[in-house]
Amino acid sequence: MKKVFKGIGLVLGGLIILLLIAGVVLYGRGGSASEKTYAVTPALSTVPMDSASAAHGEHLATIHACRSCHGDHLEGRVFLDIPPFRAVASNLTPGGGGVGRTYTDADWDRAIRHGVKPDGRWVLVMPSTLFHNLSDDDAADLIAYLKSLPPVDNELPATELYALGRIVAGTGGLDPDEFVATGPARTTAPPPGPTAAYGAYLTSITCIGCHGDDLRGGESPNPELPGPDLLAAGAWPLDGFMEAMRTGIRPSGAAMDDEWMPWTSFQHMTDEELQAIHEHLKTLAH
Repeated sequence: MKKVFKGIGLVLGGLIILLLIAGVVLYGRGGSASEKTYAVTPALSTVPMDSASAAHGEHLATIHACRSCHGDHLEGRVFLDIPPFRAVASNLTPGGGGVGRTYTDADWDRAIRHGVKPDGRWVLVMPSTLFHNLSDDDAADLIAYLKSLPPVDNELPATELYALGRIVAGTGGLDPDEFVATGPARTTAPPPGPTAAYGAYLTSITCIGCHGDDLRGGESPNPELPGPDLLAAGAWPLDGFMEAMRTGIRPSGAAMDDEWMPWTSFQHMTDEELQAIHEHLKTLAH
């Protein structure tokens, strides 16, 4: 019996050693992945700073829910601090600790539409693969707004992958490539108007992140429920669709989950924008 227990102990000890070795290897691999750098060429090097551009940029920041991560005044905050990592949304203002003090127009474009910092490293949990679809004009307007922000002093800790996060990254479970868009960003968009073509553009910069590239369902930040197929929303009457986007209540009377469905940001879309999106959703049935 003693030999049996000794054998079991040796096996368990060997497994523990193997697990420790695997952990060390994955930790090192994950550290290398987190420090990976990317070479991207931003399309924008100068941004017009007129009031109309900045006003439209503020509208874009609102409907894209920038404040939900970066704070009410875009002063930045720690928005996730969980065992894998600490995710810090940067202070976007020119105040103390803000990237607005040093970012050039090209730096802004690189971070927003490519998810890459000026030093070439990735921006953790920045949805740049979605913002990659912003046209040059819309990206320029958004940057014009960010450059117009009043300074807010807010020194923040750095985003950091903890040990578990490095191990997860080492397994490929937290891949920087999924957050970085290295190719050329979109250059133009259809003319604004209540058209399906403009609606397709708007959904490409808002909806596809959860509902899939074709809007027929996709991965969602909600770990318990995928992003639903939007075919049904295209069948809603226009007034019912607009009411849902304004109030979070579907035509059926059911409430949307505002934790995962950002209707509180989409409610600030113009009637023309919502009509355009609805026109595009109607085409999903064809």
